[in-house]
Amino acid sequence: MDVGRTRSGGLLVRDALRGGESILLPVRLGSCSGAPNSFNRNMAYDFPSVIEYGLDRSAAVLARGFSDYYVPIVSNPGVLVQMARMDSVDLAVSRVLVRDGVAVGGALIARRGWTCRLAGMAIIPEARRTGVGRAGVLQLLAEAKARGERSMVLEVIEQNEPAVKLYEACGFKKVRRLLSFAGPGTTDAGVTTALAEVDLRDMAEVVTHDSLPDLPWQLSGETLAQLSPPSVAFRLNGSWVALSNPAVSPVTIRGLITEHAVQGQGRAAELLRAVMAKFPGREWRVSALWPEELAPVIAGAGLQPTPLSQWQMERPL
Repeated sequence: MDVGRTRSGGLLVRDALRGGESILLPVRLGSCSGAPNSFNRNMAYDFPSVIEYGLDRSAAVLARGFSDYYVPIVSNPGVLVQMARMDSVDLAVSRVLVRDGVAVGGALIARRGWTCRLAGMAIIPEARRTGVGRAGVLQLLAEAKARGERSMVLEVIEQNEPAVKLYEACGFKKVRRLLSFAGPGTTDAGVTTALAEVDLRDMAEVVTHDSLPDLPWQLSGETLAQLSPPSVAFRLNGSWVALSNPAVSPVTIRGLITEHAVQGQGRAAELLRAVMAKFPGREWRVSALWPEELAPVIAGAGLQPTPLSQWQMERPL
């Protein structure tokens, strides 16, 4: 896909998939009004796909961009392939950001139905605050609109204020705060024998039907359906939980849902206490994806909030 600019500042997208047809999109360079003023319209940008640029080279660029990130992020070809399987990352529309012939960043795009997700964007340290991030976001939004998608979602670490401001300036709105938790938890051995191990796909179906309609991407039924052993799922009294490999500490709680008919009765916390008793001596954690309004469910199992939090954000296209 080639991109030029009109005199009015719009993006002119020439899409090879449409036989070279040029499409004028209603995206303006000025739409990211809060982005750094150092954006240079005269710089030459190219946006090859991760497939075109190569998995090895793309992963290396992302690794440089994430080298000093708030949390450790591993980037290698295997990780990219795993993200394609688990999170629906489309490597054919994920981009390497190339400025004046030099790769300065990368962006991963996941796709499901009418919604796409910016699953990760990283700019190498020496290219930050030079307009690269803004150029990349504009490009990604333009391409998503040209594909016919209707919204883009993302999660951004709340403490990463420059990134939050960039996304807000480009039209993203906060949906909710996402919290993280950790600790040894609280056990309840009395109900351990009632635990039933279940197929992760069955739990995914319950999440799809009975959860919040706008759950974070990684907690959705579509994502949970991609889990397989050594991840496991358990059910107790109408509540379901998905765990990473419980033989290895810390154990990550990958998903938690109570069937609609019995919600509000404390059954999810009861289930968590039961699985903590089944696998004693483990540390437990919830990544910074848990909706703030559902925090009491996790607290009921004795886990404590950790400092890291994210904003879940969305932008209509």
